[in-house]
Order: sequence, then structure tokens, then C-alpha cells
Amino acid sequence: MTQNDTDIETVSGQIRAYLAIRPHGVDTPEGVAQWWLGGGFPPDVVEAALERLLASGEMERVNMGQRQLWRGVRAV
Repeated sequence: MTQNDTDIETVSGQIRAYLAIRPHGVDTPEGVAQWWLGGGFPPDVVEAALERLLASGEMERVNMGQRQLWRGVRAV
């Protein structure tokens, strides 16, 4: 596992923890990086973590005009 893979796993875990406390959290990738994670990770790592969580069915991407928002999957 590379350092980048480790960082992506760390960010994924922090996003999961954030959503466990704030299940209705919704933000842009930039907002996730700054507000959910405290700005400590590069944008490419945050994007990769979001994509990984999307692929695992834990996150969803919502298009709002020209912006992409990310949120935890909502239970139906």
C-alpha cells in the first residue's frame, strides 16, 4: 500500500466519521476538504476518497447546476 493509498483510506474513514455525527452533511469536494477534514489533505486525495466511497455505495454525488455536491447515501 502506497502513502497515497494510506491517505485515501484515512480520508475515507474521516468522512465516514463526519457523516456518522452529521448524517445530513452535504458539501462540495472543496467544502469536504476544508470543513469536514480541516484542510489537511490535498484535493486529489479527497476526490479519490469520495470516489471510493461512491463506488462502495456509501456516498452519492448530486449535480446542482454546475456544482457537484457529495452526501452520504440516504435511506429510503
